[in-house]
Amino acid sequence: MRHAFASLTLLSLALTTTLSACHGSSSDPVTASAPTCTLAVPAATDWRLHTDGRHFRDAQNRLVLLRGVNAGGRSKWAPYMPFDFTDATFDSALASYMDRIAAWGLNVVRLPFTWAAVEPTKGKDDEAFLKRYDALIDAAWKRGIRVLVDFHQDIYAENFCGDGFPPWTLPDPSKLPAPHHDCPSWGLAYLSDPAVRSAFDGFWADGSTVMVDYLALWDRLAARYKDRPGVFAFDPINEPSPGTKESGAFEQTTLKNFYTKMLARLRAAAPQTLVFVEPIGFDGGFASTKLERPTGDGMVFAPHFYPLPPLESDVIHNGIEKWAAVGTAWSVPIFLGEFGHPDRDNPDTIADMTWHYDAFDDQLMSSSEWEYSVAADDWNAEGFSLVRPDGTEWKLTSALVRPYARATAGKDVVTTYDSTKKTFTLGFTPDPSGVSEIALPARIAPSGVDMQLTGACYDATHPGVVLVKSDAGAAKVQVTMTLK
Repeated sequence: MRHAFASLTLLSLALTTTLSACHGSSSDPVTASAPTCTLAVPAATDWRLHTDGRHFRDAQNRLVLLRGVNAGGRSKWAPYMPFDFTDATFDSALASYMDRIAAWGLNVVRLPFTWAAVEPTKGKDDEAFLKRYDALIDAAWKRGIRVLVDFHQDIYAENFCGDGFPPWTLPDPSKLPAPHHDCPSWGLAYLSDPAVRSAFDGFWADGSTVMVDYLALWDRLAARYKDRPGVFAFDPINEPSPGTKESGAFEQTTLKNFYTKMLARLRAAAPQTLVFVEPIGFDGGFASTKLERPTGDGMVFAPHFYPLPPLESDVIHNGIEKWAAVGTAWSVPIFLGEFGHPDRDNPDTIADMTWHYDAFDDQLMSSSEWEYSVAADDWNAEGFSLVRPDGTEWKLTSALVRPYARATAGKDVVTTYDSTKKTFTLGFTPDPSGVSEIALPARIAPSGVDMQLTGACYDATHPGVVLVKSDAGAAKVQVTMTLK
């Protein structure tokens, strides 16, 4: 919940392998001291993922780590896209936007939409917006980037200086301010604005007509996107608010029951699409929730994480471990849907982000950073985008660009990256039929890498990825890769 948490603070304060099938390749940009072999990048025949306890697995049953960004702040007000564009420049702006995500080596985007964008007039969807949203999905998957369709809201509606629900869901929008986004302390409205709290009470109430319209919206979206290539999951609501209810009681009753119903409804409509479950937004400041496991399959626990100061390595690691423990207790994957920092040119902030990614590796946790917009205007002066309006990067962005095990053919996976020594390691018990993929953004290894392998050979001839294949009969694969 980003600035809401800051506001609350103010308020309360080596090589041992022989493999006859492997051979050296003069085209490798890698020091040829480890066994190489010719491998094809596994074809992405299916974008869908399934759950396996704490982990995601793909159609080839490889353990998948998702690393990505939120297509964020600029998506919260008209024309509801994460970049500035005109009709004439939309295609080129979209291509540039997605190319940058791919160049960062990321493989997922949490793609917000607001109900106000989809259905600005009750009973009439905006097909022009939906076609642009379709184009975002298609452009992402064209680059091998999976998409999480995210129903986004902050303090309910644009009339409250937020985003999300259309004004027609409010009792008398004519008495409210016109939509605006100029409130740096917007998060306090969850606690201090009676109209915001009343709006959520109305949404959650038994017999709510807004809930009826909300469910109808999701019925339409599930039908539209259940088989659209790239869409692997739905996030029913961003940072749900309890309104005037006590937060713990709300999570244990209203919110748990809501997710149980949404899991059943969305999985019936889209049986192969996963469903994300979020606790209330303020839980992200403490990495703690009273939400209990809803009933249903195809579930992913998707908290946010904006810890209160001081931002230290132990604070970051402990918080992420606490969220991981929920996934273990529920036996579902964890996808940390939001984390980030607005102090984007501060070396201390770069360290903060690096601690996040180190912890993600430790926990084999997937995530999407908040946020990536290419826009002149900034929603509520948040200042979180990874790039400036002209697309140039802030220093913070470098922390996201690192190697990771994006798909591992095996189990018992252990992986690390020492950003100081620029050394990546991956160990696992192999599935001999599969090929593992290590994401390696080109810019972080301009002179290639040094490789050491035990129990496997590798192919580094494909842009942006190193492929690894276990030896016949190998009981364990160990990879050490040092970037040059």
